[in-house]
Amino acid sequence: MKEDNSKVILVIVAGFLIISAFFEFKLENQKTADYIRYVALAIGAASFLPPLERLIVWIWGKIAMVLGWINTKIILSLVFFIFLTPFGILSRIFSKGSNLKLKHDSDTTFVERNHTYTKKDLENIW
Repeated sequence: MKEDNSKVILVIVAGFLIISAFFEFKLENQKTADYIRYVALAIGAASFLPPLERLIVWIWGKIAMVLGWINTKIILSLVFFIFLTPFGILSRIFSKGSNLKLKHDSDTTFVERNHTYTKKDLENIW
């Protein structure tokens, strides 16, 4: 468990250092990069105290859960609106009948199929 916490702290510190490099080189914002380095240094120093280390890892886990929940909603929404919605619209435009058989004349949507199964029906069923 201690080793896992140390790995998490190392990843957090490395992430902050990468972000600070981005601010320094790409955005040319030295002051913000320095503040981010101080945060990385503070988190790295706190890892030497086990209670603080566990607290940082716990907070990081909660942040990760929230980000995961938000990201899944965003990604699933994008997949739905970018891919599934156009296919649904095109299907409605170009299909002649309802594939779901929702509009029916009788009280049931049950379709009776009189079929005698043969050996060929059971070969390569997928």
